Amino acid sequence: MKKKLLLLILCLLLSLSGCAIDIPGENTDTGEEDENLTRIAELEAELQQARAEHYINQSALTQEIEDLKAKIAVLTGKNENAENGNNGTSAMVFHYTIENGGATITGYEGSATLVQIPATLDGYPVKKIGERAFEKNTALAAVVIPTGVELIDWFAFYDCTSLLDITIPTSVNNIGHAVFDGCAHVTIVCTAGSYAESYARSYGITYRNQ
Repeated sequence: MKKKLLLLILCLLLSLSGCAIDIPGENTDTGEEDENLTRIAELEAELQQARAEHYINQSALTQEIEDLKAKIAVLTGKNENAENGNNGTSAMVFHYTIENGGATITGYEGSATLVQIPATLDGYPVKKIGERAFEKNTALAAVVIPTGVELIDWFAFYDCTSLLDITIPTSVNNIGHAVFDGCAHVTIVCTAGSYAESYARSYGITYRNQ
């Protein structure tokens, strides 16, 4: 108590004499505040960098999509269906026969650029893409073959000059001769180690694993 009283008197005397007094702990808060401001600036910089990287990634993806669209436009020509709001789709008619409880597609009518072949036709599982079924269809840009199809027969996609991608499932275990002759830009999308991959390698066709 006496020490506190003496300190108070000393402070009062020094104050009256015009001397400044450093009170312990006064600069500590200022130092902490400076550290916090520095950390805030660092975090803001990190946030800005993360936003920049996200924008770059999104821009790259958007550009990739636009490049693919441009490729399709060049190879397929003017797409009237897309202009009419059909997004490259149109009425599709599949001709087929039934054999041993499975359907074989023997022909196709349609001008869609993107065709997803049905897994069943009138309740019958699609087992084969028949000989010359899609031959010379220059509208085709991408085709997806469903799981369950086992055979793609000779010349099935012969001279489909606009065909870019065809997805072939692992169920396919036989692909006939010259199926993709005349499809200069085609890429086979398939599973690594599948029959389709082996076929692509054997015929020097570009392929991509999914």
